[in-house]
Amino acid sequence: MPTYMRTTYLREALDSALAQTYPNIEILVSDDSDNDDIGAIVRSYAAPNLHYRRNVPALGFVPKLDDFLDVARGGWMVILCDDDVLEPDFVARLIANSRNHPDASLLRSRNTWIDIEGKVIQTDPASPHVSTPGRFLLDLYLPQAETFRVNLSGFMFQPHALKALGGFTPLYAARHLDRLAWADLAILGPVICDEQALCRIRLHGSSVSSVLERDYEAAIEATQIARRKIMGILDRAEAKAGSEQERQEIAQARQMAVRYCQEHMSRALRQGLVTKVMNSGGDPEELVKLREQWAKHGLPLTSLTRLVLAITRLPLFLRKPLVSAMLRVRSAQLH
Repeated sequence: MPTYMRTTYLREALDSALAQTYPNIEILVSDDSDNDDIGAIVRSYAAPNLHYRRNVPALGFVPKLDDFLDVARGGWMVILCDDDVLEPDFVARLIANSRNHPDASLLRSRNTWIDIEGKVIQTDPASPHVSTPGRFLLDLYLPQAETFRVNLSGFMFQPHALKALGGFTPLYAARHLDRLAWADLAILGPVICDEQALCRIRLHGSSVSSVLERDYEAAIEATQIARRKIMGILDRAEAKAGSEQERQEIAQARQMAVRYCQEHMSRALRQGLVTKVMNSGGDPEELVKLREQWAKHGLPLTSLTRLVLAITRLPLFLRKPLVSAMLRVRSAQLH
């Protein structure tokens, strides 16, 4: 469990880890906080298999994840975000699946999405119990409404295998971290999905702050790097494909991955645009530069993007209140 300065849901996450019915587990908490609030909570459990480390100086999110690959003693690992929850038989069922499929490269369950109060929003659609690398890569990049919700929590993998692949990919703001790791591992063997929903993923909704992007250029660069890595993974998967159906699935996955990257780049530009408007009303030259980026990268303009771009052509005193009102409406719709 990587954590930093967030205690609201920590006990619920820890309780779910300690309540696992599978007996032979260790729980590692790695904390970058600059106070002892999380440490005090962890120590209050006094559980012999619960280990806490406060990092001084702070490691950062991706180095914390890579550090787990070095220090964990188990043959399989689960990353549990500090606001998510595992059902009591999560580990037991996934380990049973690994024994039934000893060539598996990645194990997961269906997820239940919950809101900040823990109320159920929806459950992932059913996935095949056994997916070839091609099928899993396709599902990984399908639009979220059509497939399972991708997250760090809810996956089980062999730490030595991910370490051999270079560990987690350190891109700006940990972008694409989960999908890149799971794609890398998936081409090593079949992916097994438990039919039950055994992990609860907490969705925090939308807010004005969540659509601000201070460094859209770094976000775009991260997505371009991720795209190159995704295509390399798909090349390797295609070279290993065992059937024409799997080759077709990989071809479809390429199309979905391209669309996924385009959407992320477009979102980064839109959020960068909103940031410029919200912070200062927007420098005219910077706004022109931002508008040009959509054409430069060949990105389609969504209706929301067109609306924000139209607002930037209005007089300065109108821009900020209009964008702020638009974001409040959008936030209310998403909640």
